[in-house]
Amino acid sequence: MAKTSASKVEEHVLGIMDPNSLSFRASLEKLLAHLSPEIKHGGKTHKVGTRRISCRPYMTLGARTECSAIVNRGAHWNPHHNSFFQIVAPTVYLLNDMTSFKAIDKNTGYGHMYDLGLHIPRTVAIPQRDYDDLKKSSTIDLELTFSEFEMFSLEEIGEEVGYPAFIKPQDGGGWVGVKRVENFAELQAAYDESGARPQNLQQAIDYTEFVRTVAIGPQAMPMHYNAKAEHPHHRYLRGPGEAVVFNWLTAEQEWEVKAISKIINAFYGWDHNSCETLIGHDGVIYPIDFCNAYPDSNLTSLHFYFPDLVKAMVKWLLFVSVSGYRKPHGFSYHWDRFFKVRDDANSKKWSYKKRIQEYEAIADDHFHTKKFEEFCKKDLGGADFDRRCLEWFESDDFDEVLVAQVKQFFKFPHEWDQQNMHYRGIHAFWCHCERQRLGLNGQG
Repeated sequence: MAKTSASKVEEHVLGIMDPNSLSFRASLEKLLAHLSPEIKHGGKTHKVGTRRISCRPYMTLGARTECSAIVNRGAHWNPHHNSFFQIVAPTVYLLNDMTSFKAIDKNTGYGHMYDLGLHIPRTVAIPQRDYDDLKKSSTIDLELTFSEFEMFSLEEIGEEVGYPAFIKPQDGGGWVGVKRVENFAELQAAYDESGARPQNLQQAIDYTEFVRTVAIGPQAMPMHYNAKAEHPHHRYLRGPGEAVVFNWLTAEQEWEVKAISKIINAFYGWDHNSCETLIGHDGVIYPIDFCNAYPDSNLTSLHFYFPDLVKAMVKWLLFVSVSGYRKPHGFSYHWDRFFKVRDDANSKKWSYKKRIQEYEAIADDHFHTKKFEEFCKKDLGGADFDRRCLEWFESDDFDEVLVAQVKQFFKFPHEWDQQNMHYRGIHAFWCHCERQRLGLNGQG
Protein backbone atom coordinates (compact mmCIF):
# COMPACT_ATOMS: atom_id res chain seq x y z
CA MET A 1 0.00 0.00 0.00
CA ALA A 2 1.01 3.63 -0.35
CA LYS A 3 3.34 5.11 2.29
CA THR A 4 3.20 8.72 3.44
CA SER A 5 6.01 10.63 5.13
CA ALA A 6 5.85 13.80 7.19
CA SER A 7 6.81 15.85 4.09
CA LYS A 8 3.59 14.74 2.39
CA VAL A 9 5.34 12.52 -0.10
CA GLU A 10 3.31 9.43 -0.83
CA GLU A 11 5.00 6.42 -2.41
CA HIS A 12 3.13 3.92 -4.56
CA VAL A 13 4.17 0.56 -5.94
CA LEU A 14 2.54 -0.82 -9.07
CA GLY A 15 2.66 -4.61 -9.36
CA ILE A 16 3.16 -5.97 -12.87
CA MET A 17 2.19 -9.53 -13.77
CA ASP A 18 1.86 -10.74 -17.35
CA PRO A 19 3.36 -14.13 -18.18
CA ASN A 20 2.46 -14.07 -21.87
CA SER A 21 3.25 -10.56 -23.18
CA LEU A 22 6.94 -9.83 -22.97
CA SER A 23 6.78 -6.50 -24.80
CA PHE A 24 3.75 -5.19 -22.91
CA ARG A 25 5.15 -6.07 -19.50
CA ALA A 26 8.64 -4.74 -20.25
CA SER A 27 7.28 -1.54 -21.82
CA LEU A 28 5.13 -0.78 -18.78
CA GLU A 29 8.07 -1.22 -16.45
CA LYS A 30 10.58 0.69 -18.57
CA LEU A 31 8.27 3.55 -19.53
CA LEU A 32 7.29 4.11 -15.89
CA ALA A 33 10.98 4.06 -14.93
CA HIS A 34 11.67 6.65 -17.65
CA LEU A 35 8.83 8.87 -16.47
CA SER A 36 9.83 8.44 -12.79
CA PRO A 37 6.49 9.98 -11.82
CA GLU A 38 6.29 12.62 -9.11
CA ILE A 39 2.70 13.76 -9.34
CA LYS A 40 1.20 16.69 -7.42
CA HIS A 41 -2.30 15.66 -6.39
CA GLY A 42 -4.49 16.32 -3.37
CA GLY A 43 -1.87 18.42 -1.60
CA LYS A 44 0.77 15.66 -1.80
CA THR A 45 3.59 14.59 -4.04
CA HIS A 46 3.04 11.05 -5.28
CA LYS A 47 6.07 8.99 -6.30
CA VAL A 48 5.34 5.83 -8.29
CA GLY A 49 7.50 2.79 -8.96
CA THR A 50 6.94 -0.78 -10.11
CA ARG A 51 7.80 -4.29 -9.07
CA ARG A 52 7.35 -7.64 -10.77
CA ILE A 53 4.82 -9.97 -9.16
CA SER A 54 6.65 -13.23 -8.41
CA CYS A 55 5.24 -16.70 -7.87
CA ARG A 56 6.41 -17.61 -4.37
CA PRO A 57 5.08 -19.05 -1.10
CA TYR A 58 3.15 -16.68 1.17
CA MET A 59 1.50 -16.89 4.57
CA THR A 60 -2.22 -16.98 3.91
CA LEU A 61 -3.02 -15.66 7.38
CA GLY A 62 -2.78 -11.90 7.24
CA ALA A 63 -1.44 -11.83 3.65
CA ARG A 64 -0.80 -8.28 2.43
CA THR A 65 0.78 -6.49 -0.50
CA GLU A 66 2.73 -3.26 -0.72
CA CYS A 67 1.15 -2.55 -4.12
CA SER A 68 -1.56 0.03 -4.55
CA ALA A 69 -2.51 -1.43 -7.95
CA ILE A 70 -1.67 -4.68 -9.73
CA VAL A 71 -1.79 -5.41 -13.45
CA ASN A 72 -3.35 -8.84 -13.18
CA ARG A 73 -2.98 -10.49 -16.59
CA GLY A 74 -2.95 -14.26 -16.61
CA ALA A 75 -3.80 -15.23 -13.03
CA HIS A 76 -6.45 -17.60 -14.40
CA TRP A 77 -3.50 -19.68 -15.63
CA ASN A 78 -1.92 -19.75 -12.19
CA PRO A 79 -4.25 -20.63 -9.28
CA HIS A 80 -1.46 -19.80 -6.80
CA HIS A 81 -1.41 -16.17 -7.99
CA ASN A 82 -5.18 -15.96 -8.17
CA SER A 83 -5.64 -17.10 -4.57
CA PHE A 84 -3.27 -14.42 -3.32
CA PHE A 85 -4.98 -11.71 -5.37
CA GLN A 86 -8.37 -12.64 -3.98
CA ILE A 87 -7.05 -12.39 -0.40
CA VAL A 88 -5.55 -8.91 -0.91
CA ALA A 89 -8.37 -7.63 -3.17
CA PRO A 90 -9.90 -5.40 -0.44
CA THR A 91 -6.67 -3.38 -0.16
CA VAL A 92 -5.44 -3.15 -3.76
CA TYR A 93 -6.80 -2.15 -7.16
CA LEU A 94 -6.78 -5.27 -9.36
CA LEU A 95 -6.72 -4.91 -13.13
CA ASN A 96 -8.62 -7.28 -13.70
CA ASP A 97 -10.57 -9.07 -11.02
CA MET A 98 -10.51 -12.73 -12.09
CA THR A 99 -13.73 -13.53 -10.23
CA SER A 100 -15.74 -12.15 -13.14
CA PHE A 101 -13.31 -13.56 -15.70
CA LYS A 102 -13.99 -17.06 -14.39
CA ALA A 103 -17.74 -16.56 -14.02
CA ILE A 104 -18.49 -14.95 -17.39
CA ASP A 105 -18.03 -16.82 -20.65
CA LYS A 106 -19.01 -15.93 -24.21
CA ASN A 107 -22.51 -17.38 -23.97
CA THR A 108 -23.21 -15.52 -20.72
CA GLY A 109 -22.04 -12.29 -22.32
CA TYR A 110 -24.22 -12.78 -25.40
CA GLY A 111 -27.28 -13.30 -23.23
CA HIS A 112 -26.65 -10.28 -21.00
CA MET A 113 -25.82 -7.85 -23.80
CA TYR A 114 -28.77 -8.96 -25.93
CA ASP A 115 -30.98 -8.38 -22.89
CA LEU A 116 -29.62 -4.83 -22.68
CA GLY A 117 -30.57 -4.30 -26.32
CA LEU A 118 -27.24 -4.64 -28.14
CA HIS A 119 -27.30 -6.16 -31.61
CA ILE A 120 -26.06 -9.68 -30.89
CA PRO A 121 -26.25 -12.10 -33.85
CA ARG A 122 -28.39 -15.22 -33.42
CA THR A 123 -26.42 -17.52 -31.10
CA VAL A 124 -27.26 -20.94 -29.64
CA ALA A 125 -25.27 -22.49 -26.78
CA ILE A 126 -24.56 -26.18 -27.35
CA PRO A 127 -23.45 -28.78 -24.74
CA GLN A 128 -20.04 -30.36 -25.16
CA ARG A 129 -19.64 -33.28 -27.55
CA ASP A 130 -17.18 -35.40 -25.58
CA TYR A 131 -17.96 -36.74 -22.09
CA ASP A 132 -15.14 -39.27 -21.90
CA ASP A 133 -13.48 -37.71 -18.85
CA LEU A 134 -16.81 -37.61 -17.05
CA LYS A 135 -17.46 -41.26 -17.85
CA LYS A 136 -14.06 -42.26 -16.46
CA SER A 137 -14.72 -40.63 -13.08
CA SER A 138 -15.16 -43.03 -10.17
CA THR A 139 -17.10 -40.44 -8.13
CA ILE A 140 -19.91 -39.70 -10.59
CA ASP A 141 -23.10 -41.71 -10.91
CA LEU A 142 -23.55 -41.71 -14.68
CA GLU A 143 -27.14 -42.91 -14.49
CA LEU A 144 -28.10 -39.90 -12.41
CA THR A 145 -25.88 -37.47 -14.30
CA PHE A 146 -27.02 -38.32 -17.80
CA SER A 147 -30.68 -38.48 -16.81
CA GLU A 148 -30.44 -34.68 -16.68
CA PHE A 149 -29.41 -34.41 -20.33
CA GLU A 150 -31.94 -33.92 -23.11
CA MET A 151 -31.50 -35.04 -26.70
CA PHE A 152 -31.30 -32.25 -29.27
CA SER A 153 -31.17 -31.92 -33.02
CA LEU A 154 -28.01 -30.21 -34.24
CA GLU A 155 -29.58 -29.95 -37.66
CA GLU A 156 -32.52 -27.96 -36.29
CA ILE A 157 -30.14 -25.67 -34.42
CA GLY A 158 -28.23 -25.02 -37.64
CA GLU A 159 -31.47 -24.15 -39.42
CA GLU A 160 -32.48 -21.81 -36.58
CA VAL A 161 -29.18 -19.92 -36.62
CA GLY A 162 -28.79 -20.02 -40.41
CA TYR A 163 -25.78 -20.48 -42.65
CA PRO A 164 -23.06 -19.48 -42.91
CA ALA A 165 -22.32 -19.60 -39.19
CA PHE A 166 -19.39 -19.91 -36.78
CA ILE A 167 -19.03 -22.67 -34.19
CA LYS A 168 -16.66 -21.79 -31.36
CA PRO A 169 -15.87 -22.76 -27.74
CA GLN A 170 -17.78 -20.78 -25.13
CA ASP A 171 -14.51 -20.28 -23.20
CA GLY A 172 -12.23 -19.83 -26.20
CA GLY A 173 -9.71 -17.19 -27.14
CA GLY A 174 -7.28 -16.32 -29.91
CA TRP A 175 -9.56 -17.91 -32.54
CA VAL A 176 -8.61 -21.38 -31.27
CA GLY A 177 -11.29 -23.88 -32.24
CA VAL A 178 -13.33 -21.37 -34.28
CA LYS A 179 -14.71 -22.80 -37.53
CA ARG A 180 -16.93 -21.34 -40.22
CA VAL A 181 -19.60 -23.76 -41.44
CA GLU A 182 -21.62 -23.40 -44.63
CA ASN A 183 -24.09 -26.25 -44.15
CA PHE A 184 -25.22 -28.96 -41.76
CA ALA A 185 -22.61 -31.49 -42.90
CA GLU A 186 -19.81 -29.05 -42.03
CA LEU A 187 -21.50 -28.18 -38.73
CA GLN A 188 -21.78 -31.84 -37.74
CA ALA A 189 -18.13 -32.48 -38.62
CA ALA A 190 -16.96 -29.44 -36.66
CA TYR A 191 -19.07 -30.37 -33.64
CA ASP A 192 -17.77 -33.94 -33.72
CA GLU A 193 -14.22 -32.56 -33.50
CA SER A 194 -14.96 -30.02 -30.76
CA GLY A 195 -14.12 -32.30 -27.83
CA ALA A 196 -15.04 -31.63 -24.21
CA ARG A 197 -15.62 -27.87 -24.45
CA PRO A 198 -19.18 -26.46 -24.62
CA GLN A 199 -19.72 -24.60 -27.88
CA ASN A 200 -21.89 -21.95 -29.41
CA LEU A 201 -23.16 -21.57 -32.94
CA GLN A 202 -23.42 -17.98 -34.11
CA GLN A 203 -24.89 -16.43 -37.22
CA ALA A 204 -22.20 -15.08 -39.58
CA ILE A 205 -22.58 -11.39 -40.40
CA ASP A 206 -21.74 -10.01 -43.83
CA TYR A 207 -19.68 -6.98 -42.85
CA THR A 208 -17.86 -3.98 -44.25
CA GLU A 209 -15.50 -3.51 -41.29
CA PHE A 210 -14.21 -5.78 -38.55
CA VAL A 211 -13.36 -3.62 -35.54
CA ARG A 212 -11.45 -4.71 -32.46
CA THR A 213 -11.71 -2.13 -29.70
CA VAL A 214 -9.25 -2.56 -26.85
CA ALA A 215 -10.23 -0.63 -23.73
CA ILE A 216 -8.35 0.31 -20.57
CA GLY A 217 -10.51 2.09 -18.04
CA PRO A 218 -12.53 4.70 -19.97
CA GLN A 219 -10.02 4.72 -22.84
CA ALA A 220 -11.33 2.76 -25.81
CA MET A 221 -9.14 2.34 -28.90
CA PRO A 222 -10.74 0.97 -32.08
CA MET A 223 -8.35 -0.99 -34.31
CA HIS A 224 -9.03 -2.36 -37.78
CA TYR A 225 -8.83 -6.14 -37.75
CA ASN A 226 -8.23 -8.61 -40.55
CA ALA A 227 -9.64 -11.95 -39.40
CA LYS A 228 -8.71 -13.54 -42.73
CA ALA A 229 -4.97 -12.82 -42.42
CA GLU A 230 -2.82 -15.89 -42.86
CA HIS A 231 -0.86 -15.30 -39.65
CA PRO A 232 -2.22 -14.06 -36.28
CA HIS A 233 0.47 -11.36 -36.06
CA HIS A 234 -0.81 -9.84 -39.33
CA ARG A 235 -4.40 -9.39 -38.18
CA TYR A 236 -3.99 -5.78 -37.04
CA LEU A 237 -2.42 -4.80 -40.36
CA ARG A 238 -4.86 -3.16 -42.74
CA GLY A 239 -3.74 -5.39 -45.58
CA PRO A 240 -0.73 -6.55 -47.61
CA GLY A 241 1.74 -3.69 -47.80
CA GLU A 242 -0.45 -1.38 -45.69
CA ALA A 243 0.01 -1.21 -41.93
CA VAL A 244 -2.63 1.29 -40.90
CA VAL A 245 -5.26 3.66 -42.29
CA PHE A 246 -6.94 6.63 -40.66
CA ASN A 247 -10.54 7.86 -40.61
CA TRP A 248 -11.80 4.41 -41.57
CA LEU A 249 -14.77 4.78 -39.21
CA THR A 250 -17.35 7.54 -39.29
CA ALA A 251 -17.62 9.68 -36.16
CA GLU A 252 -20.90 7.93 -35.28
CA GLN A 253 -19.40 4.46 -35.75
CA GLU A 254 -16.36 5.35 -33.66
CA TRP A 255 -18.54 6.65 -30.84
CA GLU A 256 -20.69 3.50 -30.86
CA VAL A 257 -17.88 0.91 -30.81
CA LYS A 258 -16.15 2.84 -28.01
CA ALA A 259 -19.38 3.16 -26.03
CA ILE A 260 -20.17 -0.55 -26.39
CA SER A 261 -16.71 -1.46 -25.09
CA LYS A 262 -17.03 0.80 -22.05
CA ILE A 263 -20.54 -0.47 -21.31
CA ILE A 264 -19.45 -4.12 -21.35
CA ASN A 265 -16.43 -3.42 -19.16
CA ALA A 266 -18.42 -1.42 -16.61
CA PHE A 267 -21.13 -4.10 -16.56
CA TYR A 268 -18.58 -6.78 -15.62
CA GLY A 269 -16.12 -4.63 -13.68
CA TRP A 270 -13.29 -5.12 -16.20
CA ASP A 271 -10.51 -2.56 -16.67
CA HIS A 272 -8.79 -4.14 -19.66
CA ASN A 273 -10.76 -5.98 -22.33
CA SER A 274 -11.22 -6.22 -26.08
CA CYS A 275 -14.52 -6.10 -27.93
CA GLU A 276 -14.89 -7.36 -31.49
CA THR A 277 -17.68 -5.79 -33.52
CA LEU A 278 -18.75 -6.12 -37.14
CA ILE A 279 -20.22 -3.23 -39.10
CA GLY A 280 -22.79 -4.89 -41.32
CA HIS A 281 -23.78 -3.85 -44.82
CA ASP A 282 -27.05 -2.85 -43.17
CA GLY A 283 -25.17 -0.26 -41.08
CA VAL A 284 -25.84 -2.13 -37.82
CA ILE A 285 -22.90 -2.70 -35.44
CA TYR A 286 -22.87 -6.28 -34.13
CA PRO A 287 -20.77 -7.23 -31.07
CA ILE A 288 -19.55 -10.78 -31.73
CA ASP A 289 -16.77 -11.43 -29.19
CA PHE A 290 -16.26 -9.35 -26.08
CA CYS A 291 -15.51 -11.51 -23.03
CA ASN A 292 -11.75 -11.12 -23.47
CA ALA A 293 -10.45 -9.78 -20.18
CA TYR A 294 -6.94 -10.91 -21.10
CA PRO A 295 -6.62 -9.34 -24.57
CA ASP A 296 -3.59 -9.81 -26.78
CA SER A 297 -1.32 -6.84 -26.01
CA ASN A 298 1.94 -7.84 -27.68
CA LEU A 299 3.92 -5.60 -29.99
CA THR A 300 4.12 -8.40 -32.56
CA SER A 301 0.31 -8.41 -32.79
CA LEU A 302 -0.65 -4.76 -32.38
CA HIS A 303 2.07 -3.15 -34.52
CA PHE A 304 1.16 0.55 -34.92
CA TYR A 305 -1.33 0.47 -32.04
CA PHE A 306 1.06 -0.86 -29.42
CA PRO A 307 2.52 2.42 -28.01
CA ASP A 308 -0.91 3.95 -27.44
CA LEU A 309 -2.04 0.84 -25.57
CA VAL A 310 1.00 1.03 -23.28
CA LYS A 311 0.42 4.74 -22.66
CA ALA A 312 -3.24 4.11 -21.86
CA MET A 313 -2.34 1.49 -19.27
CA VAL A 314 0.27 3.76 -17.67
CA LYS A 315 -2.22 6.62 -17.38
CA TRP A 316 -4.90 4.38 -15.88
CA LEU A 317 -2.47 2.84 -13.39
CA LEU A 318 -1.28 6.26 -12.27
CA PHE A 319 -4.85 7.50 -11.93
CA VAL A 320 -6.17 4.62 -9.82
CA SER A 321 -3.06 4.66 -7.60
CA VAL A 322 -2.68 8.38 -7.03
CA SER A 323 -6.38 9.21 -6.77
CA GLY A 324 -7.09 6.23 -4.52
CA TYR A 325 -9.96 5.18 -6.81
CA ARG A 326 -11.50 1.91 -5.74
CA LYS A 327 -14.25 -0.17 -7.30
CA PRO A 328 -16.82 -2.08 -5.24
CA HIS A 329 -16.28 -5.79 -4.69
CA GLY A 330 -18.54 -8.14 -6.60
CA PHE A 331 -18.65 -7.60 -10.36
CA SER A 332 -22.46 -7.25 -10.64
CA TYR A 333 -22.68 -4.07 -8.55
CA HIS A 334 -24.04 -1.91 -11.43
CA TRP A 335 -26.50 -4.42 -12.81
CA ASP A 336 -29.56 -2.86 -11.20
CA ARG A 337 -28.68 0.49 -12.78
CA PHE A 338 -28.23 -1.06 -16.21
CA PHE A 339 -31.47 -3.04 -15.93
CA LYS A 340 -33.36 0.09 -14.85
CA VAL A 341 -32.21 1.80 -18.07
CA ARG A 342 -33.19 -1.32 -20.04
CA ASP A 343 -36.68 -1.30 -18.55
CA ASP A 344 -37.11 2.43 -19.19
CA ALA A 345 -35.87 2.03 -22.75
CA ASN A 346 -38.29 -0.82 -23.42
CA SER A 347 -41.33 0.81 -21.83
CA LYS A 348 -40.72 4.29 -23.23
CA LYS A 349 -39.64 3.09 -26.70
CA TRP A 350 -36.31 4.87 -26.62
CA SER A 351 -34.18 4.93 -29.72
CA TYR A 352 -31.19 2.60 -29.82
CA LYS A 353 -28.84 5.59 -29.64
CA LYS A 354 -30.50 7.00 -26.51
CA ARG A 355 -30.35 3.56 -24.89
CA ILE A 356 -26.60 3.33 -25.55
CA GLN A 357 -26.04 6.90 -24.34
CA GLU A 358 -27.75 6.10 -21.03
CA TYR A 359 -25.70 2.93 -20.57
CA GLU A 360 -22.55 4.87 -21.43
CA ALA A 361 -23.37 7.41 -18.70
CA ILE A 362 -23.33 4.57 -16.15
CA ALA A 363 -19.98 3.38 -17.54
CA ASP A 364 -18.49 6.88 -17.35
CA ASP A 365 -19.67 7.18 -13.77
CA HIS A 366 -18.09 3.81 -12.96
CA PHE A 367 -14.74 4.79 -14.50
CA HIS A 368 -14.85 8.38 -13.20
CA THR A 369 -14.19 9.46 -16.77
CA LYS A 370 -14.32 13.21 -16.16
CA LYS A 371 -12.00 12.97 -13.15
CA PHE A 372 -9.64 10.75 -15.15
CA GLU A 373 -9.52 13.20 -18.06
CA GLU A 374 -8.90 16.09 -15.66
CA PHE A 375 -6.14 14.08 -13.94
CA CYS A 376 -4.42 13.42 -17.29
CA LYS A 377 -4.64 17.05 -18.30
CA LYS A 378 -3.65 18.72 -15.05
CA ASP A 379 -1.75 16.26 -12.90
CA LEU A 380 0.04 14.38 -15.69
CA GLY A 381 0.62 17.50 -17.71
CA GLY A 382 -1.29 16.62 -20.87
CA ALA A 383 0.97 17.12 -23.88
CA ASP A 384 4.09 17.15 -21.71
CA PHE A 385 3.29 13.60 -20.59
CA ASP A 386 2.90 12.59 -24.23
CA ARG A 387 6.23 14.17 -25.14
CA ARG A 388 8.04 12.33 -22.36
CA CYS A 389 6.45 9.06 -23.47
CA LEU A 390 7.56 9.76 -27.03
CA GLU A 391 11.12 10.24 -25.79
CA TRP A 392 11.11 6.70 -24.49
CA PHE A 393 9.45 5.18 -27.54
CA GLU A 394 12.15 6.79 -29.69
CA SER A 395 14.94 5.50 -27.44
CA ASP A 396 17.33 2.57 -27.70
CA ASP A 397 15.66 1.24 -24.56
CA PHE A 398 12.42 0.64 -26.46
CA ASP A 399 14.29 -0.77 -29.43
CA GLU A 400 15.75 -3.39 -27.11
CA VAL A 401 12.21 -4.38 -26.11
CA LEU A 402 11.25 -4.61 -29.77
CA VAL A 403 14.23 -6.83 -30.62
CA ALA A 404 13.60 -9.07 -27.59
CA GLN A 405 9.94 -9.49 -28.52
CA VAL A 406 10.78 -10.38 -32.12
CA LYS A 407 13.31 -12.95 -30.94
CA GLN A 408 10.84 -14.44 -28.47
CA PHE A 409 7.93 -14.61 -30.95
CA PHE A 410 9.69 -15.71 -34.13
CA LYS A 411 11.47 -18.97 -33.43
CA PHE A 412 13.80 -19.11 -36.44
CA PRO A 413 16.90 -16.87 -36.24
CA HIS A 414 16.97 -16.31 -39.99
CA GLU A 415 13.68 -14.35 -39.64
CA TRP A 416 14.90 -11.90 -37.03
CA ASP A 417 16.59 -9.27 -39.20
CA GLN A 418 13.63 -9.02 -41.56
CA GLN A 419 11.09 -8.87 -38.73
CA ASN A 420 13.12 -6.28 -36.83
CA MET A 421 13.09 -4.12 -39.94
CA HIS A 422 9.34 -4.65 -40.37
CA TYR A 423 8.42 -3.66 -36.82
CA ARG A 424 10.93 -0.82 -36.66
CA GLY A 425 9.43 0.63 -39.84
CA ILE A 426 5.89 0.61 -38.48
CA HIS A 427 7.05 1.97 -35.14
CA ALA A 428 8.98 4.79 -36.84
CA PHE A 429 5.75 5.75 -38.60
CA TRP A 430 3.93 5.85 -35.25
CA CYS A 431 6.65 8.12 -33.86
CA HIS A 432 6.32 10.36 -36.91
CA CYS A 433 2.54 10.57 -36.45
CA GLU A 434 2.92 11.29 -32.74
CA ARG A 435 5.46 14.03 -33.41
CA GLN A 436 3.08 15.54 -35.95
CA ARG A 437 0.18 15.38 -33.47
CA LEU A 438 2.28 17.10 -30.81
CA GLY A 439 3.68 19.69 -33.20
CA LEU A 440 7.24 18.38 -32.85
CA ASN A 441 8.14 17.47 -36.42
CA GLY A 442 11.26 19.30 -37.49
CA GLN A 443 12.45 19.56 -33.87
CA GLY A 444 15.25 17.55 -32.28
